[in-house]
Parts: sequence; C-alpha cells; structure tokens
Amino acid sequence: MKFEEILKKMKRYIAFFAAIVFTTQIAFNQGIELSPTVIASAGNYSEAGGISLSWTLGEIAVTTLQQGDLILTQGFQQSYLLPDGIDLDPIDWQIIAYPNPVKDELKIQFNVLEPTHFWVEIQDVTGRILSQKQYKEIHPGDIIPISMSSYRYGVYFFRVYTPDRQQMRVISIRKI
Repeated sequence: MKFEEILKKMKRYIAFFAAIVFTTQIAFNQGIELSPTVIASAGNYSEAGGISLSWTLGEIAVTTLQQGDLILTQGFQQSYLLPDGIDLDPIDWQIIAYPNPVKDELKIQFNVLEPTHFWVEIQDVTGRILSQKQYKEIHPGDIIPISMSSYRYGVYFFRVYTPDRQQMRVISIRKI
C-alpha cells in the first residue's frame, strides 16, 4: 500500500471519528440519548432462541472523554449492562470498590465477619495479571487504597480471593 493511500484512509477515519465526537457532544448538550456505536474493521450480531451474540474485531478508536459528570468511553464494544461482580460461591464477606470510574486511587472496603487474609489481583481486559498482592489480617471495615495513577485509561478486573481460592469476587473497574 502506498503512503498516499494510507494517508487518505487515515483522513477518512479521523473525519468519521471527529463526526462521532461532535455528534456525541451535541447529544450530551441537548439531552439526546445515543445508542452504542463502535468503529471496527469487522463484526456481526446474531440472535437465536433468546440468546444474542455480538462481536467486533479491530477497534481503531479507543479513548475516554470527560466533561463534568459526563463520561464517554469510545471503542471496545460494550454491553448495555456491565456487571460489577461475579459470585463463584456463596461467600460470607463483601467488598465495595470506589470510586468507579477511578482516576488516581481506588479504595476497597472489606465487610468481613472476622480477620481474614486476602489476595488482590489486577488484570487487564486480555487477562494479563498486572499486579498481585497479599493482604494479611484484613479486619471488618478495613479499607485498602490501591494507586491507579500508573495505569492507562481502560477497564481492569480486580480479583479478590481467599488464600485457598475457595471464595472470590471479581469487580470491573474503569480507569479514566
């Protein structure tokens, strides 16, 4: 492919991306609701028997824009409903992670019945483990701060589990 052809395609993508940003800005200012949109090189949607499958490949525009309380995450196909946790087994402890989305520091509050050991693992969207740390003697109501300032914007998964891995919570956190 010649340089001129590549440049021409890039200009088209930039113009399309700018149109989406402009339309989104107008929609936010006018209170208009937009349906989810993704810019991708391929994708499809199928539905059968009450089950739907939607996929995309090669998202070219990924960024998070923020103006006041409004946050727009572009790129990467997102569902209408994002779960904040997945229960693997009935557990006798809970965690609360805030703020979500987070900019610099995430706080995880433990609601436990008695002092317990926990592991906290941070994964990116590909499942790659970025950090893993053991916390000993977490007491009821303890809050541990986790610095997110060195992470790029995007979605991260926090796996909090007991040393025997019999009880686990998974929370998705958005970094802005």
